Amino acid sequence: MLRKIPDYGGLFRVWCIVKLKGGENWTPIKDALIDTGAHTTIIPSSLSEQIEKEVLGDHSVKGLVAKEECALPVKVAWVWINIVDREGNETGELKIRAYLASTDEVPLIIGFKDLLEKFKLFVDVPERTGYIEKENTVMMPTRFT
Repeated sequence: MLRKIPDYGGLFRVWCIVKLKGGENWTPIKDALIDTGAHTTIIPSSLSEQIEKEVLGDHSVKGLVAKEECALPVKVAWVWINIVDREGNETGELKIRAYLASTDEVPLIIGFKDLLEKFKLFVDVPERTGYIEKENTVMMPTRFT
């Protein structure tokens, strides 16, 4: 895009760190993309194999291109997640619906359903800062790219 429109500027992404419940333990922390355009959290295949889940059914996810060959097959499941920050603040264990991807060709994406809809999300693009707020506890995302 920059070659076609030089003043277009770069992409802006907000990242956080999460842990997912894997039986008795939690996974090591993982980087996750906060996607304000994503309805539901998406978990890559290799990570979904490590976590506790209650599968609800099969589905497919389509993006901007509605062609069937572009659809991503997923399982819809209940999973348990905890957003954390570098200062040690945590959301605590949250049960959310998520799409379990059939591939690792997708990043770990945090969507709104059952998760972001419970928090206030603040993003200041010019300052490259942001945070989520839960019951007056401010949690800083790990980085902005």
